[in-house]
Amino acid sequence: MLGKDLVPALKPDHEVLPLDRSACDVTVGAEVSRVFRDWQPELVVHCAAYTDVDGCERDSERAFAVNAQGAANVVRAAAQVGARVFYISTDYVFDGTKKSPYNEQDPTNPVNIYGRSKLEGEQKTLEQDRENQRHLSIRTSWLYGIHGANFIEKIVAAAGSRPKLAVVADQVGCPTWTVHLARKIAELAGTSATGILNVAGSGQCSWHELARSIVEKLSFPVEVAPIDSVTAGRAAKRPSNSVLGSQRLEQMGLAPLPHWKQALEEYFQLRQTMPVAAK
Repeated sequence: MLGKDLVPALKPDHEVLPLDRSACDVTVGAEVSRVFRDWQPELVVHCAAYTDVDGCERDSERAFAVNAQGAANVVRAAAQVGARVFYISTDYVFDGTKKSPYNEQDPTNPVNIYGRSKLEGEQKTLEQDRENQRHLSIRTSWLYGIHGANFIEKIVAAAGSRPKLAVVADQVGCPTWTVHLARKIAELAGTSATGILNVAGSGQCSWHELARSIVEKLSFPVEVAPIDSVTAGRAAKRPSNSVLGSQRLEQMGLAPLPHWKQALEEYFQLRQTMPVAAK
């Protein structure tokens, strides 16, 4: 989903090799090394991940194989060719107990397998880079995009078949459109940024508030009722607050991503002109 939006964002200034799992499975170290030796990349944007949060809870072995060991394979292969790595991380590295937005220096404490596996991948990426200090871990939040299954399309589909929806109201985060994130990643490719950087949509909302904003854009009225996380009964616990602050981004002289409401508006405009993966 993010990778497909990254290609056009990077192409104006870079030669880009987009790799899907059939071309480069990050869980197979020898395969990653071979591709990197053949291609000799200068920058590797590591988007590959197992992102099904509840699926990770049910299959922790797969979660760590993809999100943690996969990251180790990528950064090791990158080191062999002298490439810089951007690792795409997550707001779910936090436990959600903070009452204000999380910054890059806040202590991590993931509450589910997905968050733990992504944090381990982030650590493996940055630990391998202590000497050169070139790699960047980009923490983002609540991603959605045209090219993959996402919350927006699930709500649109549900609204078309049910008179009433129930959506969690006690989890707050920063919805982030992949197009906006991809453009910022392309911008960061021209900087010397290293370490950890929060890059997520501006503003914050609950899943319930986001769902209501989605339904308001549809031509048919559907009630959206708030429920709590316990009632939702998901396999994996989620942090109640995973809002990411963008202070470091602004300190670098870079603009934060647009507000999530603006992004949602642009997304709906775009989805009118092209097929959506999860429709």
